[in-house]
Amino acid sequence: METKVIKRDGTVAETQISKIKDVIGWACKGLEVNPLELESKVDDFLKDGITTVEIHDNIIFHAQTIATADKPDWVYVAGRLNTMKRWKDTGAYEKTFVSYMKDMTGIGLYTHPSLSTYTEAEIESLGDSIDSEKDLAHSYGSTLTAEKKYLMTGETIQNMFMVEAMIIFGDRYQGSKRIEKVKNLYKNLSDRKVSLATPWLSNLRNNGNISSCFIISIDDDIESITESWTKAAKISKMGGGLGIYLGNLRAKGSSVAGRKNSAKSVAACVRVFNDIATYIDQGGKRAGAFTTALPVWHNDIDEFLEIQAETGDIRSKSYDVFPQITTPDLFWKKDERQERWFTFCPAETKRLGLDLNGCYGEEFEQRYEELVRLGKQGKLEIFTEHYARDIVKKIMRTQFETGLPYITYTDTLNKNNPNKHEGWIPCFNLCTESTSVVDAKNYSHTCNLASSVVGRCTDYEELMSTAELLTEVLDAGIELTSPPTGCSKAHNNRYRTIGVGIQGYHDWLAKEWKSYLDTEEATKVAEYIQYGCVKKSIELAKEFGKYPAFEGSDWDNGKMFDKFEGHTVTDLNWKQLREQCELYGIRNSQMTSPAPNTSTSVFMDAGAGFMPVYSHFFREDNDNGKYPISCMHLKENPLSYSKSFRTYDQSKLTATVGAAQKFVDTGISAEYLLDQNKEGFSAKDLYNVLISSWKNECKAVYYIRSIKKGESVDDLLGIKETGCAGCAG
Repeated sequence: METKVIKRDGTVAETQISKIKDVIGWACKGLEVNPLELESKVDDFLKDGITTVEIHDNIIFHAQTIATADKPDWVYVAGRLNTMKRWKDTGAYEKTFVSYMKDMTGIGLYTHPSLSTYTEAEIESLGDSIDSEKDLAHSYGSTLTAEKKYLMTGETIQNMFMVEAMIIFGDRYQGSKRIEKVKNLYKNLSDRKVSLATPWLSNLRNNGNISSCFIISIDDDIESITESWTKAAKISKMGGGLGIYLGNLRAKGSSVAGRKNSAKSVAACVRVFNDIATYIDQGGKRAGAFTTALPVWHNDIDEFLEIQAETGDIRSKSYDVFPQITTPDLFWKKDERQERWFTFCPAETKRLGLDLNGCYGEEFEQRYEELVRLGKQGKLEIFTEHYARDIVKKIMRTQFETGLPYITYTDTLNKNNPNKHEGWIPCFNLCTESTSVVDAKNYSHTCNLASSVVGRCTDYEELMSTAELLTEVLDAGIELTSPPTGCSKAHNNRYRTIGVGIQGYHDWLAKEWKSYLDTEEATKVAEYIQYGCVKKSIELAKEFGKYPAFEGSDWDNGKMFDKFEGHTVTDLNWKQLREQCELYGIRNSQMTSPAPNTSTSVFMDAGAGFMPVYSHFFREDNDNGKYPISCMHLKENPLSYSKSFRTYDQSKLTATVGAAQKFVDTGISAEYLLDQNKEGFSAKDLYNVLISSWKNECKAVYYIRSIKKGESVDDLLGIKETGCAGCAG
C-alpha cells in the first residue's frame, strides 16, 4: 500500500523505503550488526502520514532496544542515528567554524570573555582541526546524556569540545603556542582519552562555576553557624557538592552562656542544612548535595547516627543529607580489643586545652586518654561511656538501611596531608575523593575535577601524558572558575588543589587482561598518573610560580617524595622530580582524586570510576532517559567484565583501593556492594569492609550498596548517581 510521509519542511512526499534502508545501512557500517534486523522493524511503525522525524525516532528506539550483551554494537548504531538527527536539527557542521562562533556568541550562548581574544584566522585554523565524524563514535546513552546535560541549543559534541579547549587555554597562552595547546586538548577530548567533570561541560562556556567539590568547617559560635548556612546556600546554588564539618559544635546538654543543659544536638543544625539542600537546589537541576561530618568521639554521635532512621522524633531527622563519621585509628583499635569508647563535648575539651579537633595520631591518643581520666574522676560535664563495638554495629545497621554514613579514617588522612604546616584535614567532600586543609574563618576546601579515561590509554606512558595534560587544564581552571564564596576563592588561590581522576579502571584491566585483585597493577597505574601530575605541576611552578603555601609543606621538605620513593613499583625517576621541586617548587598542593564519574562516564562510554563495573551490560533508567550501557572492551574481553562488582569478596577490594591510595594524594570514591543473596552472607561481610579499609590505609569508605534478599543487581542500576553532579561527573 502506498503511504505518504511529512517532511521536516512540512511538505508531503511518497514514502521511500530505500532511503530508510540507506540510513540504517549507513548507521550500521563497520559495526558487528546485521542491518536486516533493524530493517525488519520498519513495518511495525510505518503508517500513512508519519513524519520523517517520527520515522527517525522509531529507528533509534528499535536500534537501542535490540542491543544485548551478545550484540552490543547496536548501542552505537542508535548513537549514530541520534547524532545524525542532531546534525540535521542544528546544521552546525554546515557552517564554517568562524560563522558558527559568530552565531553562538551573537545570540548570547557563548559568553566567556576569552573567546573574544581569538582572531578570525585562529578560529578558522582551529575549525580545520574539528573532526565531526568523531561524533559517530558515541553510543546512544552518550549522545542522550550530552543532549540532556551538556550541549547548548545549536551545539554539537565536537564544537563543544573545541570551544571548551579554546576557553581553557584562552588567557593562559598567546600566539602559536596557544593554538597548539588548544588543538592538543581538543584531540584528547574528542578521542575521549580525557574527561572534564560535569561543571566544566555545563558551565564553562557561559562563564559559570566549574569547581566540583567544597568543604566548610563551622566554629562553635552563632556568627560562624549562620555564616555556614549562607555558604552552603551559595555553593548549592552554583551546583557544588559540599562537605560540612560539625566537630567543633558543642554537644547536646552542654552549657550556653552559662546556662546549663541548654545546647541542642548537632542534629538540629543538620536539619537546617537539610532544609537548605532542598530549598536552594543545584541550579534547578537537582536537590542540593551535602555531607555532614561528625567525629566518633562527639557526644551526639548516637543521635547523629539516627538522623535518617524511620523511628524517633521526626524533628531530629534529615533525610536529604549524607551523614559522614570521622574516625581515628584509636577507635578501631578499641573496637578490635572489644574495649570501651568515650564521647565528649568539644566546647568542654577546648576549655581544658585538650581539643580533639585539629590533632591526630599520638597527640590525639594522649589527649583522648587524659579526657577519659578526667571523665572518670567526675570532672567533665559531658562524658558518655560506650562500647566501641556497639557504635560500629549502629554504623553498620544504618549502612545496611541507607548506604550511609560514609566513614573517614582521619589518621591516615592527616598523616598524608602535604600541608600539615598550615592545618588539619577534618573530613571529606561529598564523594570522599577530595579534601584538604580547611578552617571556618578563612579557607573552604575547593577543587576542580577531571579524569583520565584509562581504558582508552594505550600504555602506561599515555596514562602519564594524559595526567600531565589534565594537570595543566585543571590548574588553568583555578583562574577560570567563579568561586561561590570568598573563603572558597582564598583556598583556591593559596593551595591550588586539583583532582585528576581515574575513569574506568575496570576498562583498563579488561584491556590489559588483568585482575582487579592485582594490587601491584593498581599501584602502578596510580603511580604513573601521580608522576605525570607532579611532573607537570613542577613545570607549571617554573613557568607561573609555586602555590603560596609551599614553604614548610611536605613538598618543600621532601616528605612527599620520600613516601613515593618508598612505595614505587616502577622505574620512574622520583629523585629527578625531587631535585626539580627543590629548584622550582610545585604549582598544586594536591593533584589526584578519583571521583565516581557516574554522569560523564556515560558520555565517555567508559566505566564509572575506580571500582569494578556493576554489570557488563544493562539498561540505565534515569532523568536523562532510558538507554542500554555496554562496557568499553566487552567484545574483546567479556570474561573480565563477567567478574563484576557483586562477585568479589568486598573486603579484598579494599586492598586494591589501598594499593592505589599510595599514589593518590587526596582520596578515592570507594563504594562497596554487598549481596545479601550470596550463600553464607552475614553482617560480618560489611564489618570486614570497614576494618580492612582501615588496615589497608584507605582514607574513606564511600557508599555501601546493598542487594536485598530477593533482589538483584538490576534493582540498583539507574539509581547509582546520588548527590552531587560535580563530583559524580
